[in-house]
Amino acid sequence: MNRPEVICHMVSTIDGKIAGESFGAEGLGPYLEFYGKKKQTFKANATAYGASTTKEIFVGKGKENFKGTTPVTDESDFICGEDAPYFVIAIDPLGEIPWKSGKPEGRQGLEEARIIVITSTKASKEYLGLLREKEIAYLISRGSEFRLSEPLEKLESIFGIERISLQGGGLVNGTFANEKLIDKLSLVVIPFVDSSSSVPTTFETGSFFKHPISPLEFKLKEMQKIEPDGLWLFYERK
Repeated sequence: MNRPEVICHMVSTIDGKIAGESFGAEGLGPYLEFYGKKKQTFKANATAYGASTTKEIFVGKGKENFKGTTPVTDESDFICGEDAPYFVIAIDPLGEIPWKSGKPEGRQGLEEARIIVITSTKASKEYLGLLREKEIAYLISRGSEFRLSEPLEKLESIFGIERISLQGGGLVNGTFANEKLIDKLSLVVIPFVDSSSSVPTTFETGSFFKHPISPLEFKLKEMQKIEPDGLWLFYERK
């Protein structure tokens, strides 16, 4: 399968949590700074997020869900912006993100980037109409179960994407992992433990997985202490 290399790049607590009270604590600056600088070394030409993370970053918390617009009359992929220097990939199987613009707003350095949505046949034709109206490219995962393999092949063949920085949340990371689509794992560990069972972890499994799940094994390639008390772990797939 010809597809982009996928590097999952995340920040988590010692017990694997990627959200919660720990991320509002004082003293996180050095770890988050390291996280941002480390991403630049990967030389990715796309960043991928799940629907909830995308919505939080580019639309805003508390924004109402998508409301109808002119529905599309066909079910084909929609391709545009192939020549962009960088891409933001939103994994949105149900078609939930109420996009306001065709470009990822709110992040410095992404002014010329373009959005690609990977969705499914469960997304409404009105949602697909919204994407076309905003000139947002989309690829549709077809079949009874949401799969990323074929859309990732198109990301390389159509858009020329060679490397993706995958940055959560837990469900989208789990989707990539369960299809064995993660090649490397970069993990910044912050010195906190959050025992709350309601806080998501780096990899989660949703009810939409219908097939048996097998472990994905990695080998440790590099590790580094982040002063004063953090740790960076870098793994490759075995």
